[in-house]
Amino acid sequence: MNLHNINLNKYEKYALITIIIAIIIRFSLIPIYTVSGDACWHFSVSKFIGENVQIPLSEPLGRDEPFWAPPLFHVIAALFSSIFSIFGSEFGLKLIAPLFGSMTLIASYLILKKFLNEKALFYSILFISFIPIFIDYSILGYVESMLTFFVLLSIYLALSNHLILSSISTGLAILTKYNGIFVIPVILYIIYKNYNKKLLSKNAIIALIIPAIISIPWFIRNWILLGNPIWPFLNFIFKGFEQQSYSGLDITSLFSVNTYIATYLGFFGIPDGNYNTLFFIDLPYLPILFSIFLVATMIFIIPLIFGLRKSKGNIFYILLMSYGILFILYIINVGPFVSRILLPAIISLAFFYGIGMERITSKYKIGTLFPILIILISAGFVITEAAKFTIASRSWDSYQQDFNWVKSNTDKKGIFMVGGQCIPYHIDRTSLFPSELKTNNYNYIWINQNFRLDRRSILNKEQLQEIESKNKELVYQNQKTSTKIYKIIQ
Repeated sequence: MNLHNINLNKYEKYALITIIIAIIIRFSLIPIYTVSGDACWHFSVSKFIGENVQIPLSEPLGRDEPFWAPPLFHVIAALFSSIFSIFGSEFGLKLIAPLFGSMTLIASYLILKKFLNEKALFYSILFISFIPIFIDYSILGYVESMLTFFVLLSIYLALSNHLILSSISTGLAILTKYNGIFVIPVILYIIYKNYNKKLLSKNAIIALIIPAIISIPWFIRNWILLGNPIWPFLNFIFKGFEQQSYSGLDITSLFSVNTYIATYLGFFGIPDGNYNTLFFIDLPYLPILFSIFLVATMIFIIPLIFGLRKSKGNIFYILLMSYGILFILYIINVGPFVSRILLPAIISLAFFYGIGMERITSKYKIGTLFPILIILISAGFVITEAAKFTIASRSWDSYQQDFNWVKSNTDKKGIFMVGGQCIPYHIDRTSLFPSELKTNNYNYIWINQNFRLDRRSILNKEQLQEIESKNKELVYQNQKTSTKIYKIIQ
């Protein structure tokens, strides 16, 4: 596309160029990224759906819990895996997050363009394109990129008076993740502003009924099978299936400074907002590098402070407040590592950021140099993210010999005893959790007490004692990785 031939203000061109660069970066990082964390579970579920053409329930797919999550992401990922299978089963799965992350950038541009002048629009797009958390979730195989896209699409369509399409998008957001329901207050506010009293109630009903029709079958399914329509959350209200559910409230987390430090660090790409994860990497001068990183993040968010003052943008305040309520609920019901919960409202931060940057560049002497500094920091974020993905990928690659041995030397239908989400995904074998050690319904046992990449695979003392009592044969050992694989002798 030749932007010079399009009748756009220079800052609009800068915004579009920024989006193009951001999209290229997202797809360029696909080869670097190794599937890890919750993505292992999501992709294992997607593979199951693709192979069996059914939604799982209690099948062992990487978590010691029933499958409860709204399944739209997994169904689409299964479809992509099938379509792009010629390039390998994982290629299609890894396309999902960059694709929806890229479409989210376009949706953000279309929404923000309705509220901001060209200069503020550019800086808003710069923020949302390169804030590390959004780079992360535009690469990682998590559902947040798809959720954020459908949330923003529903807002854009409502603003454009396409209420039925907006309501459908809201339903798809909810079918992607429960959190999608928190966009509804924004849609109702847009209806309130856009329609007269005669149409107000009718359109409000449409905005509620269509998403309910789309999403309620899943809530009913979970209520019937798990005793809680939103299992595993707020389980103390519904008294549903107890395994791995969240059945209590801990309001003390709201008053812990660590919660907000973790949220801040999470927005800037620290995994789970946990500073201790940095010590997983053996980097020289880590404290100095981290200090430089912190200073850069503090400089980067300065425009946000300026933009939050006296800004007109009620829908962005409502969106931020709605997901802020979810943020609080998540903290007290689940835990403090919740930065990604706010992702659907990141456009609100981008809106305020753009206004703040415009104010700084217009009113202060540093206005000419400050944007250059912000662009350099943004480039630093991209470099840091690429380095983070590379280091993580190399860490996983060190176990590739173990994974390959399993794939080449064990029966495809063989069942492994191994904890965690990711080893089962990477060995491509059905796996049971160590809690089922006494059942004897497995053929192999994976042991690696030094597996830092997924500590849930590390066995406790009682489990090791149970394994010692088994009639087994050591069939594989890797001194370098500390991996041992035993075969159960029947």
